[in-house]
Amino acid sequence: MIPKDKGLERGLEVVKKAEIEGIQLRLIGGIAVAYLAKIGSEVYSREYKDVDYYTISKYRGKLDKFFEKNGFEPNSRFNALHGFSRLIYRDLLLDTDTDVFLDDFKMCHVIRLGERILSFSPTIPPSDLLLTKMQVVKLTENDIKDIAALLTDLTFGDSDTNKTIDLRRVLSVLSDDWGFYKTFTINLKRVGEYVKDRTVRDKLDFLYQAIEKSPKSMKWKMRSKIGEKVKWYDEPEDV
Repeated sequence: MIPKDKGLERGLEVVKKAEIEGIQLRLIGGIAVAYLAKIGSEVYSREYKDVDYYTISKYRGKLDKFFEKNGFEPNSRFNALHGFSRLIYRDLLLDTDTDVFLDDFKMCHVIRLGERILSFSPTIPPSDLLLTKMQVVKLTENDIKDIAALLTDLTFGDSDTNKTIDLRRVLSVLSDDWGFYKTFTINLKRVGEYVKDRTVRDKLDFLYQAIEKSPKSMKWKMRSKIGEKVKWYDEPEDV
């Protein structure tokens, strides 16, 4: 485990150095939440085991050299097999493994990030960060704390900023993907059962109502008819 402040310092330093070398790298995961939700991450204190990043494949050719230059050791076997979508490096300074996701975030559900990152820094956009947390089928306590932390500091709006989550982005994703919608709404209830803070619970309720009222695509409607008869998510081990 690593101290939050040390993880933030390391992550921000790596993102800044990448920018200097012409690489658009962004923080993702728990440390990204800690950066955006400074109050919430204190209220919902948790342990951090790594610092993870996201970028786009146009920078793939520069990544190995950049990371090795900045104190990382590549997992050569994993990267040879999966390097088109995900890389693993050992951060020798923090003594932890680091994930680097490319183009899409693929775990239980797929989140198309692409060049959306170019409009926000040093983390991925808050709406996408929330989606990455809410796509987990088997939520851990740390996941729940991260979601609660985000909703402590940020409100819903019509754009992604340091203080707002783009509601339109969340609704757009969930209104086109019944499986993701299913997992997301289940997790809203799980987080609501955990969190006692009224402000956060109100935001969860608001989000649920907005999701339910949002018009759904034909693809969403067709998949909803199948329902839970067919598994609606991927197992992370299979991705």
